[in-house]
Amino acid sequence: MKGLLSLIEKKLSLKLSLGITLFLVLIFTASLGILFLQSRQMVKEEAISRAEQELENLVQRVNGAMNEVEVATQTAEWHLTDEQLQPDSLLNSARRIVAMNPNFDGCSISMEPNYFPQIGRYFSVYAYHKDDTVKVKFEDPYDYFDKVYYKTPISLGKPSWVDAYIETVEGDESQDYNDMIVSYGIPMLNSKKEIIGVISTDLSMPWLSEIVSEFKPYNNSYSLMLGADGQYLIHPDTTKLMKKTIFSDVVPQKQQDLIALGHEMIEGNKGIMSVKVNGKRCIALYQSLDRAPWSVALICQESEIMAGYTKLLYILIPVIVFGLLIILAFCLNVITHMVQPINSLTEQLSYITNGHYDETIEPTDKRDVIGRLQNNFAEMQKALTTHISNLQEVNAATKQMNKELEEASEEVRKADEKKNEFLKDITHQIRTPLNIINGFIQVLRDDYEGIPKEEIHGILDTMQTNAVSISRMVNMLMVAANSDVKVKVTEEVNVRKLIDFLAYLFATTPPHMVDLITDVQVPDDFIVKSNWDFLGKALAELEYNAKKFTTEGYVKISVKAEKLTVVFVVEDTGPGISEETQKKLFTTFEKGDIFSEGLGLGLPCCLQMIRLLGGDLRYDTNYTNGSRFIVTIPNSQGGTLEDYVNV
Repeated sequence: MKGLLSLIEKKLSLKLSLGITLFLVLIFTASLGILFLQSRQMVKEEAISRAEQELENLVQRVNGAMNEVEVATQTAEWHLTDEQLQPDSLLNSARRIVAMNPNFDGCSISMEPNYFPQIGRYFSVYAYHKDDTVKVKFEDPYDYFDKVYYKTPISLGKPSWVDAYIETVEGDESQDYNDMIVSYGIPMLNSKKEIIGVISTDLSMPWLSEIVSEFKPYNNSYSLMLGADGQYLIHPDTTKLMKKTIFSDVVPQKQQDLIALGHEMIEGNKGIMSVKVNGKRCIALYQSLDRAPWSVALICQESEIMAGYTKLLYILIPVIVFGLLIILAFCLNVITHMVQPINSLTEQLSYITNGHYDETIEPTDKRDVIGRLQNNFAEMQKALTTHISNLQEVNAATKQMNKELEEASEEVRKADEKKNEFLKDITHQIRTPLNIINGFIQVLRDDYEGIPKEEIHGILDTMQTNAVSISRMVNMLMVAANSDVKVKVTEEVNVRKLIDFLAYLFATTPPHMVDLITDVQVPDDFIVKSNWDFLGKALAELEYNAKKFTTEGYVKISVKAEKLTVVFVVEDTGPGISEETQKKLFTTFEKGDIFSEGLGLGLPCCLQMIRLLGGDLRYDTNYTNGSRFIVTIPNSQGGTLEDYVNV
């Protein structure tokens, strides 16, 4: 070992070769380390994105199956008028639901006690699939009033999904998972709005399990579904089904991550979590269902996600080592030939090797390679100070430029992400009310005469609410898209008529849960020069938001005139706005809750329209009983204002 170190010490070429190779090793290691870290993150993000898409498809598929049950059951309930509430008609209705929907497990129609006196206390019909046929029957008398599929809709008084339960065709409990079902029940009402029974449609849990099992982005990944209390409804390990919950199946001291996952799922949250399952690190993607208090999770092993990355490491490391050895041999050969003429300069350059880099090197009259080299060293030394100074300035400028480029690139990335999120949001926000309106139009067209008048009014109110929602979004988009318009503010606006118009909108637009209070502190003939359309839209949007989020108390609109301004105040007794949300209240496309209705344009567009009128909009942070927004516009009777305001 000492002989090798001595040889290295004596051989300049070997020392340079080893130094260059060591430097290259460090550069290669740092560069490849950064590259591999970034590659690993990109591979992981792409894999998680793929798994998220699979989970979204899974949730959509399950929600679609549940939606089919709801639509079919609701349609059957609407068709069961008083005249059709006969034993044979009920039997045919149950048969029709099951026959038209091969994915349904069964359908039962159970009546209230003694509804058919000639039959007795119990009357229940049941239709179900058996092999390739639909079986129907009048069920033998049994006490179905305490069964979960019957008492849950009755106790809630509304359509509802019930948690999974196990029951045979004969109504007896079973221990076989193949008999596990989930039911959607609707209380049946007669023309007097009295509950007369329950129509319940079933989905087979094994069938749902087959649907869930189809979504596997990786070979060893699997999906599971939890009930409202954390019970395993779907799991690849059938021994856990019907017997265990996600909380009873773990050791609390060692598996806190799985317990946290269970709480996140039963609380209806959506997200990604790193967990350890059977000693293996996994990524869990979870999301709740829209129609029932159940949650679905997709479990993927990290080792499987990163398998391609790991394989790449095993290939590249030997290649890199072999390449460095070739570089070492090449450097040693080249440098050996290069350093030979330099040996004669050793004495002249000894003071440089001692660290005196600012010492002047004397030029020489020699014109050979060594002479030119020495003269070049002399010239280089003279320019060294200047070059170092220039390099420092260039490095500083380059560093600043790189920083600015990184910041600009990050802004572009965030803008692109925000654009994509906005496009997804607007698609969902417009498509949802359109689907509701189209669905009710189909219902009215198919069975208008058979639907009670009260239900028609409810349907029309719902259609109006969704139409208003679409109209509001379109108006906000139009305002946001025309931020540089000129607004004429010489129109004479009667403040009293404007408040009456807002009151009319409040009274005629659902929901109708709270009252509107108006406080007009100006004369009935008080006129302000502004723009009716922009001012009305802004105040109507503030009024609509207050009404939408207020379920108890009132909404109040007040107006008063001061010397130079007219002040409108819109307040409510709703839940108010958190301090965190207040910071981004007027930021475009920002919402307090990503799952809430709207595009995040309402308040920013209100502020834009008010400023186009020469006024201002602010949130009153001192008001604690709900929310209060204050609008101020110029008072044309108390001061002067330009005819046009360009913001």
